Amino acid sequence: MKNLRKQRGMGLWDTLLIILVCVFIGKFAFAVIPMYTENRYIIAGLKELAATSGQSLQKMTDGEIRSNMQNFYMINNVTSEASKKIVVERKSGGLVVKVDYETRADFFYNIDLVLSFANHLDAELPDLCCKPRVEPPSAKY
Repeated sequence: MKNLRKQRGMGLWDTLLIILVCVFIGKFAFAVIPMYTENRYIIAGLKELAATSGQSLQKMTDGEIRSNMQNFYMINNVTSEASKKIVVERKSGGLVVKVDYETRADFFYNIDLVLSFANHLDAELPDLCCKPRVEPPSAKY
């Protein structure tokens, strides 16, 4: 009789806990996956900009770069704040296109999920697209 009591299986509370955890993970996934998917489209837009323009990226005006990115966003249905946050920086002999933004999704009651993305396209290094360039620390002697 003692062995049968140990082999009864999960009880009501165990089952409810597993269901609650699965619902939490599913809600989290449905909130976060679309934000990461949209960021993948933004990265693809920067890579296409680098591939189609090649060396002429530095010769393009800021308006042309923004226009090309806006067209890509419109075709691929990118609707987040990223479409308004295109920054073109021109420095001595270099060009960097930055799309840095935060996106927010309602999660539960008054809890929001906030994701930050930093996508940089350096015209000098288009193969390293979409990650911010890290400058080596300068030695202070």
